[in-house]
Amino acid sequence: MGALMYYNIEYWCKVYFNTGVKCDYVDNNMSECFNAWILAARHKTIITMVEEIRVKMMTMIGNLREFTNTWKCNFSPMALKVLQENIDRSMNCSIEFNGVAGFEVREGLYQHTVDLGKRTCSCRVWQLKGIPCAHVVVAIYFKKCDPVHYIDSCYSKETYLRTYANVLQPITNMEMWPISTNPTVAPPAIKSMPGRPGKLRRKEAGETKKSGKLPRTGLAMTCSNCNGRGHNKRGCPQNVQSRAREEPSGSGNGRESINRR
Repeated sequence: MGALMYYNIEYWCKVYFNTGVKCDYVDNNMSECFNAWILAARHKTIITMVEEIRVKMMTMIGNLREFTNTWKCNFSPMALKVLQENIDRSMNCSIEFNGVAGFEVREGLYQHTVDLGKRTCSCRVWQLKGIPCAHVVVAIYFKKCDPVHYIDSCYSKETYLRTYANVLQPITNMEMWPISTNPTVAPPAIKSMPGRPGKLRRKEAGETKKSGKLPRTGLAMTCSNCNGRGHNKRGCPQNVQSRAREEPSGSGNGRESINRR
């Protein structure tokens, strides 16, 4: 707990997340995804590597700008998918209205308060994500309104296009570049290091290593002999009882064979 509290609590605990960001993700895999995205280019020379990354970025931005042509409305398909899941979940909620803008929404054993005027819900999902949660959807339908109108503007087409408004301009290849008059900078001498060069990202000092197998800590063993839990085949009670029954007869036969000799 002490090591965890070393970090700012606003970055890893949803209770203290900033509601103005409209992002409820606890982790950020942007650096890992970018490292895997440029894996083929990052082992090449510096100019070739930068050129390949530039072309990939230019193509990606162009494709993302064209992606808005497939949208069915003014909001992104991801936001509409999350909204539809919350609409299906709202079928299991009951609601009480205070006559102004407040609602009491009960879902199972929990009861949440919704204020459409302040655009808040006590579960904080609406404030963190910017998409009406199931409790807000019930209140919106109670007021006979459309939940799509309560989605935050960060998911709109206008905001999306502003994000990718700055595109990368195409350029000519290296052979057509003008010759520079600056002094030529010689590259450093290549030194071959022993062993195979690593391709994985270097992990931080306190970062745990991922493993292909799940840890068995806390899991109860299952015996392959009797299918019982809490022991394995070696310590199975059936094997212990069978060995106990066999030992007296075996020891008697040994003594009889010795007496006969």
